Amino acid sequence: MTDSRRSSSAVALVRTHNTNVKLFLPDSRLDTVSSATRSQKNNHGSSHARTLGYWRRTAWLQCIAALVLLLLVSPVVAANSNLAVADASLQESYPSPTPAPVGNTELGELLFERGIAEEDSSEAESESDEEESQSSDDGSIGIVGAFNGVSSFSPNSSGSALSLNSSMTSFVALSQNAVELLAAGSSVGNVVAACALYKDDGTFAKAYFGGTISMLNSTTLGYVFGVDAAGKFDAMTGGVNGPVNALYCDDKTQLVYVGGNFTNTVSGLTTSVATMRSLSTGGLAVYKASQRTWQALSFHGLDGPVFDFAKMKDNVYAVGAFAATVDNATYVPLNTQPVDLSSCKITGGNNADTAGFNDPHNIICTTGRDSVGNTWLMRDKLPGYYRIDFPFKTTPSLLRLMNTLYQRRGTKAIRVEAVPNNQALTMSYLDPETRTEMFCTQSCPMLQNYDWQEFRFVDNDLTLANITGVTVNIVDWYGMGGGFNKIELYQRGKYIIFRYYAASVYARIYAIDGFNSLPCTTQAIRPSSAVMGSWRRTTAASYHGEYLTLSVNVNDIKSEQAQNATVTMVPFVPESGFYKVYMTIPGCQNTNTCLQRTSAKVTWLMDGGRSILTTVTQHNLEDLEIELFSGYAPASSTKFSSAIYVGISPNATVDPQATSAEVVVDSFRLERITSYTDLNGVLQMFEDQSADIQRNGPLYLPLVKGLPTGSVVHTAAYGVTNDTQQDDTLFLGGQFQDADKGYSNVAQYRGKSVRSLGGTGIQGIVRSMAFVDASLFIGGSFDGTSDGSQALNNVAEFNTTDQKWYQLVGGVNNAVTEVVPYSPFGSRAVAFTGAFQSLYTGDVSDPTEIQANGLAMWDTLAGGWTNTPYLQSSPSVLHAGAYRNNVDNTALAAGRFAAAAALEANGAVLLSPQQNIQAIDMMGFELQPTSDGQFIVNTGLWYAKNSDASSALIVGGRFSTLDGATNVARLDDGKWRKVLDGVGGEVLTLNNAANWLFIGGVADESAGFSGLTVLDMDRRKEVGIQQLQGPDGDFTGVRISKVAIRKDTSMVVVGGNFATAGGMLSCPYICTLDINESQWSPLSTSTLIGPVVDMLFTEDSFVVAGTFKNGTEPTLYLQQYRFDDNSWIDVPGADKLPGPVTVLSAASNGEETTSSFYIVGTSSDSDAAPYFAKFDGKSITNLPFTIDAKSTIHGVLEVPRSRIPNSVLGSSRALSRRSDSDSDPIVPSGYVLAISGDLYLPNRHRASNAFFYNDKWAPFLSTVQDSGMPGFISSVFFEIPPTNVYQRQRLSVALVILIAIAIALGITFLIVFIGLVYIYLRNRREAAATASAASAALAATTGGAGTTKGPINPTLVGAAAAAAAGGGLLAAGARHGDQHRSVVPTRDTWGNNALTGERVSFDNIAPNTGRLNSGSPTALGGLAAAAGRQAAVSSDTYVHHDAKKSNAKYDDTNESLESIFESAAAEAEAEAESEARERAASTSSIGADVAAAGGAAAAAAAAYKMPIPRHYNGGRDAAAAGELSDTSRSSMYRPDSTNPFEQRMALRESQGDFPPAGPFGNGEDGVGHIPMPSPHSMQAEHATAAALAGASAGMGLAGMAAKSDNKDNRRRSESASTRDTEGAFSASRPSGESSVGGSSTNLPIRDSLKQYPVSYAKFTFSSRETGELGFRAGERVFVIDQSDEIWWMGIVDHGPNQPLEQGVFPATYVSSDPPKSTEWPELM
Repeated sequence: MTDSRRSSSAVALVRTHNTNVKLFLPDSRLDTVSSATRSQKNNHGSSHARTLGYWRRTAWLQCIAALVLLLLVSPVVAANSNLAVADASLQESYPSPTPAPVGNTELGELLFERGIAEEDSSEAESESDEEESQSSDDGSIGIVGAFNGVSSFSPNSSGSALSLNSSMTSFVALSQNAVELLAAGSSVGNVVAACALYKDDGTFAKAYFGGTISMLNSTTLGYVFGVDAAGKFDAMTGGVNGPVNALYCDDKTQLVYVGGNFTNTVSGLTTSVATMRSLSTGGLAVYKASQRTWQALSFHGLDGPVFDFAKMKDNVYAVGAFAATVDNATYVPLNTQPVDLSSCKITGGNNADTAGFNDPHNIICTTGRDSVGNTWLMRDKLPGYYRIDFPFKTTPSLLRLMNTLYQRRGTKAIRVEAVPNNQALTMSYLDPETRTEMFCTQSCPMLQNYDWQEFRFVDNDLTLANITGVTVNIVDWYGMGGGFNKIELYQRGKYIIFRYYAASVYARIYAIDGFNSLPCTTQAIRPSSAVMGSWRRTTAASYHGEYLTLSVNVNDIKSEQAQNATVTMVPFVPESGFYKVYMTIPGCQNTNTCLQRTSAKVTWLMDGGRSILTTVTQHNLEDLEIELFSGYAPASSTKFSSAIYVGISPNATVDPQATSAEVVVDSFRLERITSYTDLNGVLQMFEDQSADIQRNGPLYLPLVKGLPTGSVVHTAAYGVTNDTQQDDTLFLGGQFQDADKGYSNVAQYRGKSVRSLGGTGIQGIVRSMAFVDASLFIGGSFDGTSDGSQALNNVAEFNTTDQKWYQLVGGVNNAVTEVVPYSPFGSRAVAFTGAFQSLYTGDVSDPTEIQANGLAMWDTLAGGWTNTPYLQSSPSVLHAGAYRNNVDNTALAAGRFAAAAALEANGAVLLSPQQNIQAIDMMGFELQPTSDGQFIVNTGLWYAKNSDASSALIVGGRFSTLDGATNVARLDDGKWRKVLDGVGGEVLTLNNAANWLFIGGVADESAGFSGLTVLDMDRRKEVGIQQLQGPDGDFTGVRISKVAIRKDTSMVVVGGNFATAGGMLSCPYICTLDINESQWSPLSTSTLIGPVVDMLFTEDSFVVAGTFKNGTEPTLYLQQYRFDDNSWIDVPGADKLPGPVTVLSAASNGEETTSSFYIVGTSSDSDAAPYFAKFDGKSITNLPFTIDAKSTIHGVLEVPRSRIPNSVLGSSRALSRRSDSDSDPIVPSGYVLAISGDLYLPNRHRASNAFFYNDKWAPFLSTVQDSGMPGFISSVFFEIPPTNVYQRQRLSVALVILIAIAIALGITFLIVFIGLVYIYLRNRREAAATASAASAALAATTGGAGTTKGPINPTLVGAAAAAAAGGGLLAAGARHGDQHRSVVPTRDTWGNNALTGERVSFDNIAPNTGRLNSGSPTALGGLAAAAGRQAAVSSDTYVHHDAKKSNAKYDDTNESLESIFESAAAEAEAEAESEARERAASTSSIGADVAAAGGAAAAAAAAYKMPIPRHYNGGRDAAAAGELSDTSRSSMYRPDSTNPFEQRMALRESQGDFPPAGPFGNGEDGVGHIPMPSPHSMQAEHATAAALAGASAGMGLAGMAAKSDNKDNRRRSESASTRDTEGAFSASRPSGESSVGGSSTNLPIRDSLKQYPVSYAKFTFSSRETGELGFRAGERVFVIDQSDEIWWMGIVDHGPNQPLEQGVFPATYVSSDPPKSTEWPELM
């Protein structure tokens, strides 16, 4: 592997280590580690990479490597079965330049670990995207305490913004992090609708609420109101006159759409009776938020209630239970058509005598008040009247009067009568106090002021149409008499009987322009008419009024002059809408011109681009009003007005008798009609209601192809489908169905038609819906789809991607009233509110029911229920708009809450790197109160075994969980789970030393909690340690306040209130535990006297806080312990502290390491006010600390300014001015202090967490509890690497056994491997020596002639030659005295002599072996010669084997050496007989030759000790003897040998067992047997082997000589031939004496085995490998080799006619003593 590969592997490994740990570090300045640490990590990674790569490439070394590793650890296992290893954190630890935190969770003790592994600069540049270093700006912060809801602090209210009064209605605004209390108070009615407006910059501006609420804090409301972020109230000019169901706020237009069950706005009703109907809204109103006025709609509402709004692009859709608009003439404003009183006849009754005040015309179009010529008065104390006679037919609609105050006079009451019949007319007016419409007939009151007082004509149009004037009778007066200052009269037009129904007039235009004049009016646009041509005014006696007539000669009708003669009339149209246009035609009988009457052409220019032309026949005898047109007309403006053109028709015809033709024009009227009658629950409105746009057409429309008749739509939502079309779609829900189109109660409007959703509908009522994340979410009262394909439970999701319905887990248990996209939680949250009390979560098939309290939140990404904003009770309304990136995304809620917060968080919450508050648990799996109602979380811990392990959040306190845990729990996939079965007492502190979790708290002996529990997190079992006890030996009063870990040691320090450990060891208030020994020890020989409340490790000492009293000495609140001298010392200045210390927190002083710390305590004064101080390493300084004495502080923490949310910086000028370069002796540059608890801050603010600097406060977090009381924060903690400790890890017994077995096997393999290597090397050396000896023997035999082809070792050649020569001479001498033997043809194994072809005697062959008898001199002589020759050949093969590598028979040197001994004996038999004949004559020289040969052999033996060949049973025993041979070859002779004799011997050997050749002796049976080697030392054996080639021949010749003297004595003594092999041929033995002579010669060879040490088999041993000696228990074993302590070599005689067996066997299986009858069970 190249270096580059090693580097990359190392980097990858380090990266893997780093990414396993989430580090949330609070200091961006100190985020690096030393180069030494980086080098250590990189080297560690590189070594792993090299090992892994080499392991892959050299698989055959895996076994050896494993054995080496096992051997390295085996001493440890042998010493202790519990394998001890160092914690990995010591190998790759995170350096802590600052003092390590004592348990990384407590707020007061938490320091910022400033170390994060960095890559080298080159690696960082190339891999910056993947390996960015963590900084203090990253990571979450854990927050725990006693709270159920948490929010960022709200500056808009004193105290806590979250504590509310549940007896009042509260209106709140919820953002992602904060909650704002907008308004609260006693109310009448409920709130069911809300919406919000935003400013241009996206910030929240104002909220609007509506419902049945009619009063708030004694303020009367009109069912709707607004309130801004600062709490400023907007009554919306009185609101509306009925309940509000829906609100929609349009940021673009700053309009608020109001829908409900009302008919008008309150301002429209209370301003004037003239407009109270014209301002009618019919369930729909629009409020201009910026102008605080209601906007007049171009229609007057709807005929049913509005339930919801939705906006799709530039259109706002109102949905509800309506079918038509309500914009007919009934709702026309009464003050739009004034009557020209100057043209009327005016008379007064009982006019005053005062000049200038007696003319009734004075009050028409007057501008002054009660002056001469501006006021009309009556005579003193007399009634009077004011009469108006109309010059034309008209229908009065409104009478306006202004009273006189002249000389305290005035009219007090009036009665209005019709002219001419004096019928009293019914009038209506607004009550000045109640502002409600009142009705009167005989007496209508008037106020004595200068305000206009209006009276509406209430009688029907039929009654009013027949009057020709009105009389105002003054029936009561103020002062001396009545009178008026001003008068106005308005009309609706004239009434014409036509087809027996009455029509009311909205606008009228007269042909005679004088009748169109509007005296005294301020109206900008007035109706007008213009005449072109010869039109004349006509007055008929029977016609009430004047009109215009055009007369044209019959022949000139089509002339240009006649066609250009037109009357142009421009009516005043006050509002856009749909109208019917009527034309009044005087009857021809009035003027007796019926023969001349003809047809008129009438053109209606409706708007800028549309006009209608029609022909009107005027042959009517009587007055007639006919309908000409019907359509949309825009409101009149300075830019455009509708117009009507009248002239003579070019196709006009007259009676043949007439010579002229005439047409007449009186007037036209426009009557407002209902715009639409087929809305069916949906109305579309353009968001821009400007007049310019209205000119082109109506701004309100029905759906092109809408819902069926009778549909009721409760809800609507807009969304873009995620299917292939991706259409803008309006979704509708409610009560409707269309079987042909397949929808029921829910549908989608797209492509100008209504369609089904997924081909089906909903079985039940859909009340609300929201479109979120490409899905439609609905709520209501339903149980499934209409086709039954999907069961649903009041909530459902329709996915527009696959067009399918899905249930939301198991749904909710009751009706849903509101579904909104909860934008404060992002774009994937959906909120449901309603009457439900529980919802279903978990597995769909087996859902879990959890409490919901009318509010639930669905996470579209996770597909499950999630946490909600915290509202203590069910809200009456919850509103939020679709999520938008550029706004604050504020939600609005109203209801009777005891508390409210931005997020529900039961005791634990996270603060993300983006300063957002985030829930950490799933809905339904949060922490819960205990059975007795207690709930508090005191401490939290990010548990991690070491720096490389992932962390898990564990909290402790007083609480319970869903799975039964009490007081301590672990967060697992958003669910709080039990860590152990439970802790009976309140948990105060948590810490961990590697995998040991320490849980400390208040002991509760009845609940089985002693105050301290230690849990092995790996095994999830409690660690057995001695318990800390009180002075009486029980757990009464035991309290563990703090558990601290000393870095890089195995020491755990426990502090609190206790006396002993295990009842034996005195260890009061503070004690240390060794996690490796599980043993308690006192921290010091001098003990503290007083409970410990907090502890802190600093750079060079250990600080303890408490109340320590020692006799009469002053009470101390701080003590410092130094480990270097093991002593307690006083903290300088601690005696000046004003009271007990409650919190200690490390301080950095802007440095990486420090001895400084912050001190928080409570004063000993009566007010017990908190105080704040700092120890700088030398002395204690009290700090300025402005805070209310009621405050409780639980923690202080140095926080980098970069971690402070921008919202807090913006609200605190002190913090915003603080820069990193500021110099302050208390707080380091770039830092502020975060203080947690229950804080009563200046300006009457109350918070749970606040930032503090230079005696300035910036509130940050507020918390609240279910009771409505403010909560508090107990602890704030970062997720940082755990404190490094030293821990011996205990292995399991099973693993230890497995390791031991593996080690044993490894050692065995290693021993065998070493032994094989040793044998291989030894055999190579011995083979070389044997070959040299054989070459020497050959040289001696052949007189120096040999077959060697290269230099031969002289010593070896000499030895071999001497052996060969000696053997040949001895054979010749013996043969000389031998008698001729007969040949017994008993076997034909060999046939002829292998060398001479002669027949041989088979007496020499040992039984069952086919080997030559050792007594044959011929055989012995031949043996010696053959051995010499074979040795020469083999020597040549051995010495020069390199030259013959290509030949297979020379491939194995050891095999060539073995053939020297395997074939020499057989070949010698044949050769010795032939040589003996030739040398028979020279027997006299035998003695000398023998002596010479013996000397040569002795010399050779001295030069080198040759090995003893032990080739028994076809070579199997050779392997057992330790010699390396080809164990796959069963024969000792090689059939592929070039030697013919060896080939024959190999063939013979294949026929049966064949003992090896060697020195023979005759037994008692006359047959030669194999002499066994003497059990002497290996030195003797080597000497015997070295002389084998010559000694065997010498012994054979000596035996032959002895045989010639005494044939009966042919056995040699085995003891003589084996006991002293080294001296067998030495000079100490008489010359010519045979080694087989003596008394032993006559002993059988089996008896001769008794000469060896005899042992007896204790057990049966079955041989399993080649070379092993098998025997039965009790058999005799002749031991021939005891050089090895374990394995001996021996011979077993199995009985007559059985070959002897030789091999190795276990030494422990035999005994030197014979067995007894009671021993060795195998014998019995």
